Amino acid sequence: MNEIIETAQEGLPVIADDQLVALVAQAEKRIEAFNKLKGIALCLTNAQDWVDQNGKPYMQASAAEKIGSFFGVSWHIDEPKMDIEEGGHFTYTYQGQFVWRGNEITAIGTRSSKDGFFKKYKYNGKDKEELPTSEIDKGDVKKSAYTNCIGNGVTRSLGIRNLTYEELEKYAHITKDMIVRVDYKKNGKQQDAIASEGAEAVETFVTDIRKQEKKKDGTAMKSPLYKINCEGKEYKTFSDTLAKTAKEAKEAGRKIKITFTRNQYGMDAESVTFADDGPQPEPEREPGQEG
Repeated sequence: MNEIIETAQEGLPVIADDQLVALVAQAEKRIEAFNKLKGIALCLTNAQDWVDQNGKPYMQASAAEKIGSFFGVSWHIDEPKMDIEEGGHFTYTYQGQFVWRGNEITAIGTRSSKDGFFKKYKYNGKDKEELPTSEIDKGDVKKSAYTNCIGNGVTRSLGIRNLTYEELEKYAHITKDMIVRVDYKKNGKQQDAIASEGAEAVETFVTDIRKQEKKKDGTAMKSPLYKINCEGKEYKTFSDTLAKTAKEAKEAGRKIKITFTRNQYGMDAESVTFADDGPQPEPEREPGQEG
């Protein structure tokens, strides 16, 4: 009869112990490879691809699209489903199939007109009156649902959700004070975004917002560039969040506080907040926040 020789781990045969060692070695290699993948993915982003919400970094769709394209994540997004709710509110839902290295997952992107970010108001000094649901831009809600689907699909495919500031700084050299912060004081006033070193700030009115989706040679840009014109001066940003805040301020005739940095190409917006003490919009949820 063959005798089974046991190791120091009581009840574990030698052959099982060898398999365990091999399994651990394989797991360590996978962890190392995953960390390298995560590092490369984060290096593809810049500070404008992130929003700080209540102390946590959230990746915007612009970053997810860059990363997905680089790693060869492919996707097909189905036609949206629109649900009409009681009171005239509506919800857009996109479902997409995402494929990476032969693995396919299904991701959902959804946005509701009930989200505070889409609400429209009429302002009278510090008081506001919410406009009816019919004033909400369906295109904004639809677009947000679409980009949310892409963000969820790409981050889930690559396994890069729930990132921390330590990881963002380690791999992309992006620190918390470099990105726009969207959080709220107890009295409901939005806190000023933290500006990077050398940034300037000005209070002004938005006169026009333009969206550029193609380069000078006619090729499509990876992410839309927004040009915010304020009383004769132009500020550029790739951030959907900043552009939407500027748009709401323009529609309401409210003054904004914009922080920006100068470079050889002009002025880059870092943050856009309301300069007055009126009510502030609720923050937009970014890919990875839900579901």
